Amino acid sequence: MAHACGFELAGVVEALSSPDFARFEEWRAAGFAGEMDYLNDRRGDLRSDPRALLPSARTILCVGKLYQTSQRATAENTGDTRGWISRFAWGRQDYHDVMRERLQRLLAMIRAAHHGPMEAKICVDTAPLLERSYARAAGLGWIGKNTCLIHERQGSWFFLGEILLSIPLLTFDAPPPDRCGTCRRCIDACPTDALVPNGQGEWTLDARLCISYLTIEKRGESPENEPPTGNHLFGCDICQDVCPWNKRAPDTQEDAFQPAVFAPPLEEMAALSEEEFRAKFRGSPVWRAKYEGFLRNVARALGQSKNPDMKKPLERLAKHENAVVARTARKALRALPVIWLALTIITGRCLASDVPVSPGYDHFYNNEFDEALTFFESDLKAHPEDPQMFNHVAQGILYREMLRSGALESQMVSGNNPFLRRPKMEISDKDKQRFAYCFDQAVKISDEMLRKNPNDLEALAALSVAHGLKSNYLFLVEKTWIDSLKEATAARKANERIRELDPKDADAKLVYGLNEYVVGSLPFYMRALGSIGGFHGDRNDGIQQLEIVARHGVRNRYDAQVLLAVIYRRERDPKKAIPLLKELAARFPRNYLFRLEQVQMYSDAGDKKSALAVLAEVDDLRKARKPGYANLTAEKLLYFRGNLLFWYNDLPGALADLQQATQKAGELDLNTEVLAWLRLGQVEDLQGRHTEAIPAYREAIKVAPKSEPAVEARGYLSTPYHRKEKA
Repeated sequence: MAHACGFELAGVVEALSSPDFARFEEWRAAGFAGEMDYLNDRRGDLRSDPRALLPSARTILCVGKLYQTSQRATAENTGDTRGWISRFAWGRQDYHDVMRERLQRLLAMIRAAHHGPMEAKICVDTAPLLERSYARAAGLGWIGKNTCLIHERQGSWFFLGEILLSIPLLTFDAPPPDRCGTCRRCIDACPTDALVPNGQGEWTLDARLCISYLTIEKRGESPENEPPTGNHLFGCDICQDVCPWNKRAPDTQEDAFQPAVFAPPLEEMAALSEEEFRAKFRGSPVWRAKYEGFLRNVARALGQSKNPDMKKPLERLAKHENAVVARTARKALRALPVIWLALTIITGRCLASDVPVSPGYDHFYNNEFDEALTFFESDLKAHPEDPQMFNHVAQGILYREMLRSGALESQMVSGNNPFLRRPKMEISDKDKQRFAYCFDQAVKISDEMLRKNPNDLEALAALSVAHGLKSNYLFLVEKTWIDSLKEATAARKANERIRELDPKDADAKLVYGLNEYVVGSLPFYMRALGSIGGFHGDRNDGIQQLEIVARHGVRNRYDAQVLLAVIYRRERDPKKAIPLLKELAARFPRNYLFRLEQVQMYSDAGDKKSALAVLAEVDDLRKARKPGYANLTAEKLLYFRGNLLFWYNDLPGALADLQQATQKAGELDLNTEVLAWLRLGQVEDLQGRHTEAIPAYREAIKVAPKSEPAVEARGYLSTPYHRKEKA
């Protein structure tokens, strides 16, 4: 009868409390249900026993209906201008309606065959029932590591439905064995690591990290630390796309499930009015996201696109009348340059080819770039046939401008992106010409050396450095992202050739390790792009490779240590970063950035005393006008201490320091000044003085209107700042 009603799978199980309810209790107790109240409240409790839905229930008839179509597109191959809608929502008709109509037909057939009184209740996935558990018990499949029900012939692309019956049936079905074995493709493929082990050695889903939850169930604005959702507009299919049991799964013949919309153009979706959204999706599961949630997802997809052409529709959304959509779009706009910087950084931070004990690089790592360039230009005159000499000069020019613009400090210490407040990093025409000449000569000489000997390691190293420098230059100065990516690719290829020729070269692991870490940290769609271009990513392996360079490298040891310090901060592992920063500060004592970063790391580690001690040490060096510290202002250090006290909730102390720092705001660099005004306003708000906070927020906006802190400050003009409670 079930097959006659269009169900490919059917089975029967006794209507008893499921032993899986204890697991469900553990799951929601762990917080894995996120903000889905219907799982956390009384409606979740009802799942303990099907008789809570139908007290007379004795049997559960479980059915499954396929929804996989012949359309084999996936989120990864839809291009960079389209969004992704999960397969279950492709159809022309809401699957709930289809399932309910078929179940009603099936129930009518059962009533006609029974000839006696009976009670029944039809359930689709909106009913409080552990439907996968009962479907497994009824023999429809096993629950895989991706937490989906899987049938060995039909795969996992099917909807589930149930009929609770008050009558007993003659036989009950048995659950099939778990056939996932050692396969973990779904676990490895999940871009947000949402599949996590539970206490029973099994895999479960942390919905808070799942793209389906984030794009369907999660309401309101996205938090700062939310996992990237890529081009997903509604739901996600990745863990099922990669499942081997779905490779030969049959297609549905149900006309209602044939795709009406599955990869809509992002620009078209961004332009939808609320009326147009209603007309397009009113009869679709997509309606569940609501207009606000859907456009929020569109804004995130535009922001995480690799296509610069998506900036214009994102700018339009930033002016949307819906506050959640507008704020999400503005946040996405701020993130756009960071995505491209992540690609250029794969080969970006140039590799110093000299051991950094030479005079030139001693100055370089102490941020004394004028002195470093004096040595580099002298070396170039002495060795004009060496392409690395040209690279040294180009590197000095680029990093000198990065220090002047605040780029080095904001990336190393504050974590802010200075490129959000100015379109380009300004550089003189003279330096532009000198950089271009040095790059051209480095490439020309390297190419000549490789024509003579294709396996010349020195030439390959120089070529990798030159293209890496050009990649950074094009991004930071010219803002030509596509050309920057091309240069990054060229640098990576040269470095891969070095690793092939000399696998034991520890220094050659720097670019490889950075590539592994950066690509492994990118959203899944960027990793997919990288795979096409030959990029591959493994975050943990990348860290291990960089650690090898930091321990055993010669040319690139200190580059690796600096990168690891930044990475450990990003990975929230300050205890590993602190020893590296101490070593770097000891080795390059005139670089105050290494000490200021220690302040941040001690603070992140919860060691307020050590953080303040290092800050006091920096202040002593400043007062003594020690080399490297003479130009460091008292106001800057007052801001750092005020910021530290702010996070430790020492509000009176923070207020005093921040007031002093902003009294001479002109002594601060732009990045520190806007942050100081923002923090001052937040401290006033936390002490209940919003009237005093408003002028500080206005100053932050005035200093750098387009910067991230200024945008944040603008939001507090009408709504006072409140510190978020820790989870």
